[in-house]
Amino acid sequence: MEQIEFVETKEVYIKTDRLQGNMVVLKETEDSPYYFVMFVGDAEITAIAKEKGFVDPKRPLTHDLYLTILHQAGVTFEKIEIYDLRENTFYAKVYANIGGEQRIFDSRPSDAVALALHEKIPILVNRKLMHKELTPEEMKEYEEIVKTVKF
Repeated sequence: MEQIEFVETKEVYIKTDRLQGNMVVLKETEDSPYYFVMFVGDAEITAIAKEKGFVDPKRPLTHDLYLTILHQAGVTFEKIEIYDLRENTFYAKVYANIGGEQRIFDSRPSDAVALALHEKIPILVNRKLMHKELTPEEMKEYEEIVKTVKF
């Protein structure tokens, strides 16, 4: 089985755009040329925005309720991993400690990111899922190529 190399992302950005939709961008550092991007729904972007301090809902969000219950049951969280892309769907795992035993749970990456931000635990992304930002020169060259393509 292939060993996956993970990057710990410390920067989480959100962008909402009426045309493109809601995006979550993860980067190792602010200056890193590599990034991971996923498109998410309105509920997911709200949960992540809440954890980033951008919104302050009057009532607990769904993940807040679940975390309160889990904390009272003694569950602690260790890390999340966004590890695969299959058929245009990203896959994530949540690592938790329950009664002294590590448990791993399948998760949607957006839910895992909201949980990681809330719990202040590491967000790890498979290096193969990271994309490199284009330099202005590469962008200009790309735009020239696109102009020559006939649709």
